[in-house]
Amino acid sequence: MPTSPNADVPSPAPHDPRHPTWWVSTTYFAEGFPYALVNNVAEVMFKELGAGLQAIGLTAIFHLPWNLKFLWAPVLDHHETKRRFMLGCEIAVIGILALLMLLGGDIPLWLASIAFVLLAFVAATHDVAIDGFYLEALDRDGQSRFVGLRAAAYRGAVLLASGPLLVLADLVGWRATWAAAALVMVVLLAYHWMFLPATERRREPFVRWLRALARPRVLIAVGLVLAVVVLDHSLAFVRPVVARLRDAIGTIPGVGGLGLSEWIGLSLLVAVGVAVASIGRLRRLLAAHDSRYARAFLDLLEQPRMGRALALILLFRTGESFLMKMRQPFLRDACGMDLATYGMINGTLGFAATLVATLVGGWLIAKHGLRRWLWPMVLAQNVPNLLYAVLAASDDPSALGNAWVGAVVIVEDIGAGFGTAVFLVYIMRCCDPRHKATHMAVLTAIMSIGFTLAGMASGFLVEWLGGFALFFGLTFVATIPSMVLLPFVPFLDPRPDDGPPRDGATQSGSD
Repeated sequence: MPTSPNADVPSPAPHDPRHPTWWVSTTYFAEGFPYALVNNVAEVMFKELGAGLQAIGLTAIFHLPWNLKFLWAPVLDHHETKRRFMLGCEIAVIGILALLMLLGGDIPLWLASIAFVLLAFVAATHDVAIDGFYLEALDRDGQSRFVGLRAAAYRGAVLLASGPLLVLADLVGWRATWAAAALVMVVLLAYHWMFLPATERRREPFVRWLRALARPRVLIAVGLVLAVVVLDHSLAFVRPVVARLRDAIGTIPGVGGLGLSEWIGLSLLVAVGVAVASIGRLRRLLAAHDSRYARAFLDLLEQPRMGRALALILLFRTGESFLMKMRQPFLRDACGMDLATYGMINGTLGFAATLVATLVGGWLIAKHGLRRWLWPMVLAQNVPNLLYAVLAASDDPSALGNAWVGAVVIVEDIGAGFGTAVFLVYIMRCCDPRHKATHMAVLTAIMSIGFTLAGMASGFLVEWLGGFALFFGLTFVATIPSMVLLPFVPFLDPRPDDGPPRDGATQSGSD
């Protein structure tokens, strides 16, 4: 399997540090690690710093760069190389972690918020670079073959950040924790600097894009935003208006108790609805705006039956997203499973089950094609939701014991692994080779929006439905729209341009 666009260059041996096994593992570990720091560790740190529930809820805002990363993804397609962006982002992550280490455990909340916002934007950009590099460096068969490995490496990074790293914070404090996190990124940066293959010609220097942004209006706007964020007293004139608006909204039945994270979710839902309703107008607008930036999005929308593909990507993991948010509360409250047992089943046995299923799923798709394994793997992902419904409907789920309950968890993790393999391969099939990083960013952002919306609604639905039994039944119902779409979506078969890149398109070169 070629790992370079140049067919004359032999593939490296499996023990060679330049072999895809090694750099796929390390790049996706490097992608998952900062994500977990922002989306899992930040809320724990805020709690330790004495933040209230509202402030902890505000940490949901840190996820927005992953929802919006498609806005700046075209910059990565038209400037420098993905490898350079990847290395630059890793240097920036290390710098931010070093700042957190120097500030220690007594950092003010407003300063911690700024640090995590910066880390989120850098990490989201890092994701775009890594996904684009993966599509550039591997041919279609390689992308399918290594999809399980990339998913496993990503999840392993999340487990490291949300497990051992938090134990370290409890034992020795946040300063040592951030030092350890920075050390992990330094090791990854060193490997990538030395062994990551160069698969692209260098494009337009990034500094030209920065100069284009350095206009007086842009600088003034950025300065005002920073002033509002940094200077707490500058918000004084806003607070009375916000208080009155909150009181007015509180009088509206059904929405008075919504927090900021829920309003963000509703805003995303409205935005998605508006985008779907106006996709034709958006296509015409982009066509009228003649630029490389607009062309990247237009080429995505102009692909045949792309509306169906976007709907599938938005809905594919809806049922899983509902379930994942409420799984641990159900196992703890209804099934009587303590945190240590849950951690052992989910973090050890469940992780191994997901890893094996994703690796096997990727291998089967690479060997026999996506269409052959589509329905078996989709059903493996969705049907286990009904097991949770049966479990919740029993008279006393806790009487079944941890062995039976744990078996349901592991079966669901296996199904999630197969579903991940299908989903990642399908998303890669939807990317136009001319705008790989941009299209991957758009599609994963759409996936992220669906995941965010379902997760935010899950708690409300449990209460509204009167318990977990109907809720878990609803999580299976939520999978039906995506399964109805499956026979009608494009890209289930390999595209004509999915083979190895043509000579001269993106040759290896100095980077």
